[in-house]
Amino acid sequence: MESHTQTLGRWGEEVALKHVMNLGWEVLARNWRVGRLEVDLVVRDGPWLVLVEVKTRTEPVQASWHRMVSAAQQQRLIRAARAFLMRHPAQHLEVRFDVIAVLKNRYGHRVFHTEQAFYPLLPGR
Repeated sequence: MESHTQTLGRWGEEVALKHVMNLGWEVLARNWRVGRLEVDLVVRDGPWLVLVEVKTRTEPVQASWHRMVSAAQQQRLIRAARAFLMRHPAQHLEVRFDVIAVLKNRYGHRVFHTEQAFYPLLPGR
C-alpha cells in the first residue's frame, strides 16, 4: 500500500509532467532509473537535454522552495545524467538541471519552475 507521501509525490510528478508538456517540451523519459539512481523527468527543450527533479510539498513549506534539492541529491542527479548520456547519447544537446516544485494547498496548487537550478561539470560538455 502506498503512503500519503508517495501518493503526494506521484501526484506532483503528474502536475510537473503536464507543466513541461504545456511548455511544448518533448518528454523522453519518466522516472528513469539505473541502479539506485533516478531522474523524475528527462525532457528536450530545443537545444537542451533537461533532467528535472520534482519536489512536492504541502503548504506551509518550512524550507525555501528553490533550495529543496540538497548537495547530495544534486550529486546523485549528476551521476544519473552521466549514466543517461552513456546509454542515450545526445551529442548536439546541452545538458541542464531544472527543479519543479509543486506546492499543494487547500485552494489547489502552485508550480515553481527553476531552470538551470545548479551548474554541474559534465565531462566532455
